[in-house]
Amino acid sequence: MDIKKIAAVLAAVMCIGLAGCSDKTNDEEVTTSAEATTETTTEAPITEAPQDDTDGAGESEGEDMGESTNPLQHIADAGLAVGEWPALWEVNDAAILEDFFLLDGSNENYRNMIVLQCPMSANMTELIIIEANDVEAAKADLEARQKKAREQDAWYPDDVERAGASIVGTEGDYAYFILCGNPDEVEKALTDYIKSL
Repeated sequence: MDIKKIAAVLAAVMCIGLAGCSDKTNDEEVTTSAEATTETTTEAPITEAPQDDTDGAGESEGEDMGESTNPLQHIADAGLAVGEWPALWEVNDAAILEDFFLLDGSNENYRNMIVLQCPMSANMTELIIIEANDVEAAKADLEARQKKAREQDAWYPDDVERAGASIVGTEGDYAYFILCGNPDEVEKALTDYIKSL
């Protein structure tokens, strides 16, 4: 929403309230209206914190709609084309990557990495792809993530089932972790796509 429009509406509401409770002249009410508008519009930018969705678990709206610049997005899209997926956000925050996913975003072994996750806790779904120099080391990192998903992160019965059926694998220079309702089909789509590159 536009902050200036909100401020104008709030100022108008304040003026109506002041006009109904005041015995001032119309000139004084206009002055009060102008002052209220000025106060509201100057305070709005101060109270509104700038939002940077890419620091958190989610992407900006444009990137959430398929405009991601991640070089592995095209590979992820091959897997996401199979079956039905909930809305997924790309995770870029270094602390979340390390604490929750057990992945070091600055790992020199990783040439590229994409971590996609459903932001709703009741629908545990993830797709992680790492392009690595040492694919077996990247696979070991994803196996650690899989173990944590199974032993700590899966709470709901559906999540426990999905985590139990999740897949860690490799194809070429890529290691991947698939946690969804149909991981076998997604793995086939991913590996077929990678082989075609």
